[in-house]
Amino acid sequence: MTTYAVLEQIPLEIMPGDELTCQLTVRNNSDVVEAYRFEVVGEVAQWTVVLDPPELSVYPGTEQNVTVRFQPPRSSRARPGEIPFAVRVLPTERAEDAVAPEGILTVGGFTETTTEITPRTSSARRAAKHEVAVDNRGNVPIVATVTGIDPDDQLRLRSRPARVTVAPGSTEFVKVQVKHRRWLWQGTPATHPFQVEVAAHALIEPPLPPEPPILLDAGAVQTALIPAGLRNLAIGLLALALLAAGAWFLLLRPAVQSAAEEAVQQPLKEVAAKADTAGQKADDAGKKADTAEQTVANGGAGNGVPKPKPGAGEEVNTKTLPTTINLATNQAPSSSAKTDSQEVGARSTLVITDLVLQNPQGDEGRVDVLVNGKPILTLSLANFRDLDYHFVSPIEVPAGKKLSLRTVCQKPGTPIVGTTAGSCRVLMFATGTNRTRSGAATTEAAATN
Repeated sequence: MTTYAVLEQIPLEIMPGDELTCQLTVRNNSDVVEAYRFEVVGEVAQWTVVLDPPELSVYPGTEQNVTVRFQPPRSSRARPGEIPFAVRVLPTERAEDAVAPEGILTVGGFTETTTEITPRTSSARRAAKHEVAVDNRGNVPIVATVTGIDPDDQLRLRSRPARVTVAPGSTEFVKVQVKHRRWLWQGTPATHPFQVEVAAHALIEPPLPPEPPILLDAGAVQTALIPAGLRNLAIGLLALALLAAGAWFLLLRPAVQSAAEEAVQQPLKEVAAKADTAGQKADDAGKKADTAEQTVANGGAGNGVPKPKPGAGEEVNTKTLPTTINLATNQAPSSSAKTDSQEVGARSTLVITDLVLQNPQGDEGRVDVLVNGKPILTLSLANFRDLDYHFVSPIEVPAGKKLSLRTVCQKPGTPIVGTTAGSCRVLMFATGTNRTRSGAATTEAAATN
C-alpha cells in the first residue's frame, strides 16, 4: 500500500449551527509524486463539509495535512447523536491504493419552538374557537403543554388536546375553545383579552434545559344577543304600530262604521219586503190546504192527486257488494298442474280491482291466473315472494264463469310452519265487488284448498 491516511484523534463534538475542524494526515510511500483528491461519505456530507485544500500533491516518502471542516445547520436536518463518517483519499496515479479513514462526529441536540394563534381576535355571542400552531424547529422531539390564562375571569378556556408531542421539523395544532361566562343581552360589544401559554421540553436523554414558556396574546369580542340595530328597528316598528292604531280609532273607524251602516240598510229593507211577500203567500197556501182537507173529510175527490194503480210496472234493482276470493294450491313437484277455482253465481258479475299473490316458501315453477280457462297473468315463482296488483281497469268475470289459480311445481322451497314438506304452496287473494240484480242472492265467495 503506497498511500497512508489517518484522521486526527480528537473528540469530534459539535452543536448545530457551529463549526468544527480536524486534520487529516496523508503520507505517500511510493517512488513518484502523487496527487490526491478527497470525498466525504456518510450523513455528514450533506452539511456543506469543506476540505482545505480540495486537492493535494505529496512527494515520495513525505506526508502532508489537510483540514476537514464540519458545519451542521441549526435545523431539524442535523440529527443528534453519534454519526459515523469516512473521508476517501483517492490517488490520481494509483487509484487502486485509495484509502478511507473513518471517524465519528457527535452532534448535540437543541430545541427551538415557535408558536402562533389564529385568529388573534374572535367575535361571538357566547363561544368561539382559536387554533394554536406549535412548530418544532429543533432536532429533538418535544412535548408542548397549552394552557389558557384569563386575568379578568370573564372567560372559560379549554385546550384540546392539552398536551401534544411534536417531532423535529413538524407542526401540531391545538384547538382552544373560548366561552364567555355571562350573556351580553344588549349594548355595545365587549372585548375580553386573554393569553395562551405554551411550555415545551425536549424528549431526550440526558435532558436539555427547558425553554422559557411562550405567551400568546389574544382577545375575544362578545357581541350582544340583541344587536343595537335590531333594537332600534323594533322601537321604530312599535312606534309606527301605535300611530297606526291611533289613526284607526280616531279617523278611519268612525268613517268605516258609517259607510257600513249605510251599505247594510238598503239590503235589509229589500229583505224585509221579500219576507212580507213570502209570508202572504204562505198564508194563502195554508188556506188552500185547509180547504182541501175539508173536502177530503167530506168524501169528495175534489182536485186531489189520483192514486197510482197497483201492478202498473216493476223496477229493476242492482246491488253491488264487496267481495273477497281466496284461492290456494298445494302441489308436489314433477306432477300435473294443480288448479283451484271459484265459479261466479248466476245473475252476478265479479269485478276484480286488486290481486295479491304469495309464494311464502320461495318455490320454483310457474303460476297462471285464469278467467274462464284463459290465462290473464303468467308468472315465474322464482321471481317473487309477494306481489300486489291494482287494476285501473277492473277485471270482470261474467256469471257462470270461473276465476282459477293454476300452479306447476318445479322445486319446492323451505316449508313454512304447519305445512307439508316437499310441495309447492301458492296463495291468491282477490278483492273487488259482486254486482247482483234483484232476485239474485248476494254472494261472498271464499274458497281455500
